[in-house]
Amino acid sequence: MKIRPAAVRGLLWAALACAAALPAQAQPTYPDKPVTLVVPFGPGGTSDIMARILERHMGEQLGQAMVVDNKAGAGGAIGMLQLMRARPDGYTVGLSVIGPEVLQPAIRKTGYSHQNFDHVCRTYAVPLMMMVPKESPFQSVADVLAFARKNPGTLTYGSSGRGTLLHLAMEMLLDKAQAKGLHVPYKSSGEMVTGLLGKQVMLFSETPTVSKQYGLRPLAVFAEQRLPGYPDVPTMAEAGWPITASIWGGVIAPKGLPAPVLARLESACQAALASEAYKSEAQRLETPPAYLDGPRFAAFAAQQSEAYGKLIRDLGLADKD
Repeated sequence: MKIRPAAVRGLLWAALACAAALPAQAQPTYPDKPVTLVVPFGPGGTSDIMARILERHMGEQLGQAMVVDNKAGAGGAIGMLQLMRARPDGYTVGLSVIGPEVLQPAIRKTGYSHQNFDHVCRTYAVPLMMMVPKESPFQSVADVLAFARKNPGTLTYGSSGRGTLLHLAMEMLLDKAQAKGLHVPYKSSGEMVTGLLGKQVMLFSETPTVSKQYGLRPLAVFAEQRLPGYPDVPTMAEAGWPITASIWGGVIAPKGLPAPVLARLESACQAALASEAYKSEAQRLETPPAYLDGPRFAAFAAQQSEAYGKLIRDLGLADKD
């Protein structure tokens, strides 16, 4: 039987069409396996705790487990570099925090910037609070600054390290008030608390949870409004110094995520933060949700990078090339 050329061409086209359709039909729906959440700090700190709350609730929304992978070192830069170099397929994401994403690249050469990542969602933002021991003679920010002006370089304040937000917040205040203090850096917030209680330093700024946990007396909060849990604690603006400083975190990913994957992650993050279970756990840690979608989170990170980069340069904290 003679087969016409037109029929042969038709069969070939049909076969090619079927072959092209097979991979699309076989393509798995994202995600079809666990998602790794890189945390650029060791276990036990605020970032790690917030990541572990998020992994449970965001994993439920994704329908797959999220697994925290702690990659500490170099102020968070090691974990950020690992994340930047991961495949942009949605199976490796990370917890971004102001220190590793914004502050460290402004202080030294890290090999990355906020522009090297896709931003999925911001999850929390906690303002710093200036605090002193209960027996401290300082009753207000005005008392602190009056002492600093009268005794230049004698006011001692702690931080969890040079160039951290805890350090920069105090430097911003002292700079604007034209006062001088002595910065005492510690390796961690835990050591800093020990230094305060041991009277090695007079005060420090940390998150409100630290004040409550160690029975410290708050003087002011670096926020635009008073905190619901601390209605008697004034803002820095009310104390005469309109300065804000918040420790924030969120989900980022290697640059170049496929749009559907990015949208799926963003949707899961938003749903997780809106759940009563997440809000309940976060509220107990005094870190309620502060959701921003991907584009707004990216714009926020860019603004923070510009503002703190200028501050770090102005204060002479950037490493020399």
